[in-house]
Formats: sequence, C-alpha cells, structure tokens
Amino acid sequence: MISNAHIADRGPARQLLLLGLLMTMAGAAAPSVAHPAAAALRSRVDVLCSPPLAGRAAGTQGGVAAADSLVSWYAAAGLQPAFAGDWRQRFPLRGEGWTGDALAGRHGTSVGALLPGAGSLAGRWLVVAAHLDHLGPVDPPAAGHAPAAGAYYPGANDNASGIVVVHELARRLRAAVDGTGGDRRGIIFLHPDAEEVGLQGAAWFVDHPPVPLDSIDVMVNLDTVGRLGDGRLIVSGIGTAAPLQASVTAAAAAAGVVVNPSRGGWSGSDHMVFNTREVPVLFLFGGPYPEYNRPQDAPDILDYDALGLVLDFTQALVTGLRDVRDPFTWVMVEGALRDDTGGAVAGNRQTWLGTMPDFTEGQAGYRIASVFADSPAEAAGLAKGDLMVSFGNHDVADLATFTTALRAYAPGDLVEIGVVRDGRRLRFTVALGDRAQRR
Repeated sequence: MISNAHIADRGPARQLLLLGLLMTMAGAAAPSVAHPAAAALRSRVDVLCSPPLAGRAAGTQGGVAAADSLVSWYAAAGLQPAFAGDWRQRFPLRGEGWTGDALAGRHGTSVGALLPGAGSLAGRWLVVAAHLDHLGPVDPPAAGHAPAAGAYYPGANDNASGIVVVHELARRLRAAVDGTGGDRRGIIFLHPDAEEVGLQGAAWFVDHPPVPLDSIDVMVNLDTVGRLGDGRLIVSGIGTAAPLQASVTAAAAAAGVVVNPSRGGWSGSDHMVFNTREVPVLFLFGGPYPEYNRPQDAPDILDYDALGLVLDFTQALVTGLRDVRDPFTWVMVEGALRDDTGGAVAGNRQTWLGTMPDFTEGQAGYRIASVFADSPAEAAGLAKGDLMVSFGNHDVADLATFTTALRAYAPGDLVEIGVVRDGRRLRFTVALGDRAQRR
C-alpha cells in the first residue's frame, strides 16, 4: 500500500521513471505487421504493460506512473488538458482493491485531453474513453521494487488496447485539425481510473465534469479491443440515441470492419455511468478471451492488425459523430443486469425488478437511476432517486448486495423493499417479474 504523500510526489525519481518509460516506448521492437499503425500501437502497449507500471492498479505508484505517461503522450500530440488546465482529475477512492486491500485514504487519477470543436457545434461534446487502470500485482512486491514478469497483471487487452487506440485517435484528429473549417463537436479523450473497482473514476467525472454534462452528446467507450474473437467488433448502445445506428453502419463500411451491434448500453464498463445519467453511449468490445484477469494478458497475445482496424473504425465513427446535425436524445434501452465485476451473478437469473443503478452515489445503498416502464418496480411505486437499503430479508449496501438479494428470489415472489426517499424511510411490496415477460 502506498501513502497519499507518495502518490502525490512529483519529484526527480518519478521524472526519471517517466523518462525511462518514454525511452522504452521509443525503442521497442516493432513486429512485422501489415496495418500501418500496428507498430506504434504495440510500442505503447509495451509501455503500459511494463514492470514499472506493475499492472496500473488504482491508487498505486504504478497507476500514477501510467497516468504520467499518458499526460506526456497527449502533450506531445498537441492536445489541451481537459480539467481547467490540468491533465489529471484526482478523486478519493473507496471500497477495496483487487487483492482486498482497503482503498480509503488513497486517490485515483483519471487523465483527460481536450480537442475543441468549431462553428455552431463548438459547444457540444463527445467523450471518447478507455479506462486507465488494471489489477496491479498478483502479490504486493517488496518495497521499492517493481514486480517481475508474471508477478503482476499486465492488462494488455484489458485495457491497454483501448488506451492506445484512444490516444492514437486523438493524435490523428489533432493533426487533421489545422487548416480545416466547418462545424464540429469538441472531444474529451478520457481515461478513467478505478474502473476495475466499481467504475469510480467515471462516476467522479460525471459528478465533476469539465463541461456541462448536458452538453455531452455521446460517450464512446473502448474496453478490451485487442482481439476480435470471431472477427467481429461488438458495438452496443446503438439504441440509446436515434442517430447512432446509422453512424455505426457508416463507420463499419468506411473502415472495412464487421460489427456485431446491439441496442442496449448496460454492459459492465465505464459507459454504464454515463447511460444512467441519460447520456447516449456506444461500447466497443472485442469479446471474451481466456487470458482475462490473468498474468498472461500480456502484449504478445494481442492482434495488432485487428487493433489497427478498431482504430480505423473508431476514427470513422468519431469523425462522423462530430458532424451529425440531428439531436442525440437519450433513449432508455433495457439490458441484462450484471454484477459489479461485469459478470452474471449466480442464483435465479430470471428474476426481474426493473431498475438501473446510479453509480455516482458514494453512500451506502443502491440508488435507483431509472425505473423501466411496465416493470414490477414501476407497478410497486419505486421511483428514480430512491435509495434502496433492504430487499426482503437482505440488507442492501451496494449493487453487488442488491443483485445477490434479487437472485435469492423467484419470479412471482412478493418481496418487501425498503427505500429512503426525501429523508423518509418507506416500504413497498413488489411482485417480482420474469425477464422472459419483459417488453
């Protein structure tokens, strides 16, 4: 565990570490690949997965060093800092880390870079994101020593792959700005920290946005895009605003990428936070892979030609979204509920309540961000903003305990739910539904 003072330190030792990382990036051996961007993408993945960064866990020296590397890359590319002159958005961590260590007293560090818009759309924004953090060391290393290869989780696919695509996209778009005119949205290139421990960086961002939240038209999230399992890129969220499906279709055709689209935007990553705040989202995902959350998730397992195609698709998509004249009015699209690790929860998965969580709350309980129409929750009288604190005979402390409680019951069961609304404790009796009966 590293102290706040150590995390905040920006002294000579940290500068030397950063210099060494940049030299590593510049000198990395480029593999023989076909896509023109593949060598650059590989070199940056190597940096993000190197032993000094030790798996980029939130609130650790390696995580802060990863943020410092990104800051240097964006500054070199000519971008602007996103947070009132600062590249970093620091925030207090809560809960536990991957190894069960308490995060209280430590801070996460998200990174943001800004590319202004122009003309009549200059006040509208896109957020293009890829989370910064991964899981850190397998076991805490000895003080002052970086862990050896295999002793930490490199996180090449999850999510160095997304980080390097977003950075390279920013570099390309910044280089293309000079001498161009017209109307276009601005872009915030965002790397939230602490995604792996509850989407905390994204939640802090939407509570403390550098631009008005209602000026953000679309959030595009890239997570685990370094391999396309069946040759297709999964793109979810196309139903969260009317213009998105056409934008995805056009981008796929322009880039020569086959996509597997879905309407919902509730998959387990940072875009969920934006979706609960009624910001349309697109989630780009390469599919499951056997090295997930293992030390073997290393740079050599990625397909850098495929990663280059993801870059081409993302560039075509974001370039198109910048110019769309139609409004991006958010649409609630129902999707399967997942637990806070992104995996399906054991128990009765058919049981349905019909709520979505608000990830921006820091207090105990399950804050309801939205209630689906014609759901058991709506029929019982539950409402947006209610803080659920009990579900039957289960206490509800967060999303995970709520999901466990829900799965303990079957469709048709009557359950008493306790909520806090406007400071008053209320109880509602709900007849739980069956997911198969949803509209």
